[in-house]
Amino acid sequence: MAHTDPQQDSDDPGRAGDDPQYDRVGDLYRQYKMSATAPVPELGLFLRLLGDVAGQRVLDLATGYGFYARTAHGLGTAEVVGVDLSPEMVRRAESATGDPAVRFHVGDARDLPDLGSFDTVTAVWLFNYADSPAELTAMAASARRALRPGGRLVAITVNPGYEVRGPDWTRYGLRVHRAEPAEGRHRLRIALIAPEADIPLSMSRWDADVYARALAEAGFGPPSWELPDEESIPAEEFASRGADYWATALANPFPAGFTAAVPD
Repeated sequence: MAHTDPQQDSDDPGRAGDDPQYDRVGDLYRQYKMSATAPVPELGLFLRLLGDVAGQRVLDLATGYGFYARTAHGLGTAEVVGVDLSPEMVRRAESATGDPAVRFHVGDARDLPDLGSFDTVTAVWLFNYADSPAELTAMAASARRALRPGGRLVAITVNPGYEVRGPDWTRYGLRVHRAEPAEGRHRLRIALIAPEADIPLSMSRWDADVYARALAEAGFGPPSWELPDEESIPAEEFASRGADYWATALANPFPAGFTAAVPD
């Protein structure tokens, strides 16, 4: 499967979580996505988890600027619907997308309107913005209601095993300033490093068992977790930057992904 580098998508300033923090970001997120390398293993992991979606209807939660909605459609979907809480992100997604088979809506992933039935729901950097286990369950329940029997949820989130005191991701354009332990999670204060200014964000690194409970309560089967590996990073990246550059990304991954299925 070919890898598409989001840094090369000049029409797409990037991707953001389903969170109003991003209404204030403006064009800084575009700068971040064009300069940082953190999105590289994230995209490779997403494509591996997504698999074959040809002919499917896909719902992309926390769609941001629509990058992953367009990526999914480029793999042959019948239709993609993107939803984000931020009107500014939806406006930018619409302006960057001219295909009528890719549509966008402003909406809250905790309480989605009826958008129809989907084969796959994607959620890249959504669940890490839940501020409680109840919100995490509400997000998962929204995804469950949108899925047909046998449908799948594909998510990228903060790796539950990320070592907050381990090797950091500054070289890739992501810095964790503060990590406060709390029940079932660490509250993280991070910065996305853009050329003109850093983008401060707050999110949670939820424990894996919290995800498992939330997904079960929402009606999903057990999640299957995966981490970025060497196959998540295009060969040309290893060739141009060297294996040492990517060593931290593979030793202490910040993103992780999971899939969870709706029982038939």
